[in-house]
Amino acid sequence: MDAVATPEHDELYRLDKRTHELLIASAPLMAQWAESECKPKVVGGMEEWAKKHKHEEVHTDEGCGWYHSTWQYLRLLNMVAVPPWYKFYNRALSGILRKKPNARVLISACADWGMLATLHEAIETAGAKPHVMIYDICRTPLLACQWYAERHGLDIDCVCDNILTSPKMPLHSFDLIVTDEFLTVLKAEYKPQILTRWNELLAPGGSVVTTAMLGGPTNQALRDNYAARARQRLGEHAEDFRQMAADPADIVSRFERFAQLHNRHMLKDEAEIRTLFSDFYLGFMSLTPTPGECVNPTDSFQIVAAVPHTGRP
Repeated sequence: MDAVATPEHDELYRLDKRTHELLIASAPLMAQWAESECKPKVVGGMEEWAKKHKHEEVHTDEGCGWYHSTWQYLRLLNMVAVPPWYKFYNRALSGILRKKPNARVLISACADWGMLATLHEAIETAGAKPHVMIYDICRTPLLACQWYAERHGLDIDCVCDNILTSPKMPLHSFDLIVTDEFLTVLKAEYKPQILTRWNELLAPGGSVVTTAMLGGPTNQALRDNYAARARQRLGEHAEDFRQMAADPADIVSRFERFAQLHNRHMLKDEAEIRTLFSDFYLGFMSLTPTPGECVNPTDSFQIVAAVPHTGRP
């Protein structure tokens, strides 16, 4: 496919023409949906860290609108972690789907339709017809997934609930769970909980396919640098934003707020990942460079892990 260059990290990732066109169409929609659908949560959500550590900048009744309304605009600048950074996804997902074309697949949280699009590519590669379910704590990314699915003739089921605590989720029923960088969204105490949850949700022999970035805490200097890079790249991509009829001052304000409130709970090293996945069989784990977000660039592990075919660990 034709590519749209992103100046600083061309060697790591180039936004393809099809994805670029989809983002131009959907980014303004996500900004609209976020205004009404990004509700405050009692626990969890992208706003949880900000409410504790940036309480002077975040209202107690504020949700994740600052995150979801800005995410796809930043995708156009290649400044947020997305599944296309990782070439292993198609090979890993299509390999599993070839073996089980009618697999029950769970997308375990998402920022937008990016993970669904990557799964869609693997479905086409494998010639599969899986049942796809998407869970997220916010309705905005689910609306984005429904938008993508309608455009591409995909049947999906979306549920807005907390994956860690939802009583609705069918246990031991999914053949495949896929999620991009969810481990770095969750703070330290939640990471073992999601591994336990995935184990509970997977059928015998089922697999998790995911990624996990390495790095330290995001300090203020990194946040300020991220905002400055976003402002610079906005100028380099001015035509895209004109096409979306976006107000440059509003976009800059969104970028600056995102830089101050967004936080990744990065993984420390390979040992931490192996400990988290100790109840799984790690069939594949490979370190790869990525453009990174505030920590820029950084490395990330590509992971395929499975539960045993018989019995539970």
